[in-house]
Amino acid sequence: MKILVGDISMHYVEAGAGHPLVLIMGLGGDHTAWGFQVPAFAERYRVIAFDNRGSGQTDQPDIPYTVRGMAEDTVGLMNALGIDRAHICGASLGGMIAQELVLNHPERVLSLALHCTLARPDAYLLSLGATWRHMRTALTREQFTRALMLWLFSPATFAERPEFVEAVVQNSLANPYPPSTAGFARQSEAVGSHDTLARLGRIRCPTLITVGAEDILVPPRFSRQIHERIPHAEFGVLDGVGHGHFLEAPERFNETSLGFLARHASAVT
Repeated sequence: MKILVGDISMHYVEAGAGHPLVLIMGLGGDHTAWGFQVPAFAERYRVIAFDNRGSGQTDQPDIPYTVRGMAEDTVGLMNALGIDRAHICGASLGGMIAQELVLNHPERVLSLALHCTLARPDAYLLSLGATWRHMRTALTREQFTRALMLWLFSPATFAERPEFVEAVVQNSLANPYPPSTAGFARQSEAVGSHDTLARLGRIRCPTLITVGAEDILVPPRFSRQIHERIPHAEFGVLDGVGHGHFLEAPERFNETSLGFLARHASAVT
């Protein structure tokens, strides 16, 4: 489904019933990347998954993006769907968007889940982002997709589950709505300017932080940094998996996420 939000047309899907749970995907990804989560979460919640500006079936304007602006897109979608408050769950860039959302609209957030994300990129990540933008233009779609898998999944997953990695590659290549070169670049540039580190202490809602132990794209030190700054946040490390831990270990990821939500059901009024 599509709906006009501000200056863009946003694509979203809904499933289930109950308190709203908004899923925000990361750089270059769209709502389909939550394929292992939506059915499980929809058993208990009204799940909304959508494509950020610059990806999927949402508009991909070639103008500067900011993480805060993408958070405003999310709030705009909530407004359009009549959602006053929701559980907010974000992965990678989606976790950065979630941070800006809760910091600027705390009254809209029932609980916060920040997965494989960061509060401020370091020199390594800034350089990697520039390299990825170059790769996106220099490589074919398949070459670029296969290269990204090296940062997305753990060495153990490559060694023990090559068929899984290949399935993810093929699913990505079969997606008829890949991010445009401009959309990918603009999202990547937004990551480079993201900085919530000094403001994280203002977050007061129940918060879950998770990361894969083998994440080489956004290593666990970034999640620990966030955990140190958000009062009373819960923190979990999933062994044996990497940046795409919600894809590599969906059962463990879903169990952790649903357990967190159940523990904080009293936060819902």
